[in-house]
Amino acid sequence: MNVTGLNLIKTLGCMSAVTFFTLYNTWDRYDYDYHWILAFLTFVSTIATPLFFVVAGIMDARSNQEQGWQLTRIMNLVVIYVFWMTVYLLWEPYQRGYLIQPWFFLSFLLIYGLHPLFTRLAQLRLLFYSLILTLLFVSYGYDLLSVLYPQLPFFSLEPQYRIWTWLLFYLTGQLAGHPRIADWLSRKKVARVAATALPFIYLFTWFYEQHFFFAVFKADRNAFILTGSQIYLLVVALVVAASRVRFRRDAPVKEKVLAAISKTMTGVYILHYSVFHLLTMFIPVASLGIKLALLIVTFVISVLLSRLMLISNLLKKVITL
Repeated sequence: MNVTGLNLIKTLGCMSAVTFFTLYNTWDRYDYDYHWILAFLTFVSTIATPLFFVVAGIMDARSNQEQGWQLTRIMNLVVIYVFWMTVYLLWEPYQRGYLIQPWFFLSFLLIYGLHPLFTRLAQLRLLFYSLILTLLFVSYGYDLLSVLYPQLPFFSLEPQYRIWTWLLFYLTGQLAGHPRIADWLSRKKVARVAATALPFIYLFTWFYEQHFFFAVFKADRNAFILTGSQIYLLVVALVVAASRVRFRRDAPVKEKVLAAISKTMTGVYILHYSVFHLLTMFIPVASLGIKLALLIVTFVISVLLSRLMLISNLLKKVITL
């Protein structure tokens, strides 16, 4: 994957995170039928969390993993979690923040705790492929059974705490960063096939959601629709399609803007929900126009605030992994 493609999916991750969680928290009786635009934006933006884990896998695969890399990652994770949890406990109006949720912390703690094992498995490609396929079948099987048999306690684990799903997406990102796989992804025909298939995959996923998962979401009023294994193919296709993206016109300007936004990916994930919450304290959400305007303003402020924090060597430690 070239730099432009990577910056593109990181930017897409920022935008989809803000879109999904802003709309999710301006619901109308948990019903997105209020307007087709809201239903559409909610649907296309539910790639946010899976895409974040895939990008994290790609970035880690490309990083220079010197001695102590694993410990540094874990320490960075702990610093972020402790800092934002402290803010959460001490300042009541700020009791918001997507990254401070325990499932996110536990997921990355497991990932970096087991990272030496994943590194060894990556050298044994057949075993590594088998692990990813196994996680895919386990993730999808559990998600499906949890819908079919909601009365069974074993299948009652909330979607965000199904850590094996986030491990699946992270290892998929690691796989995409493998030299041979990266070389295969860089082929023009591969990216073209993925880009051509994307509308059909989205269409299939839309019908799948509407006739299966959406009914469940309305019934229990608590589900994170399309954030699990059922959008694995969609996320993979997006990453592959972006692998050879290049701008033909005004390339330097567009690439500079993408790079500036993509650097704020983790910061936007951490800050956007708090920005949204503070804005809604002063802006009553009473119409479709206000919802869409709030979405845009939340994204812009989150990006700008992240950029400002990245300037400081101290503050950037609490918004970057």
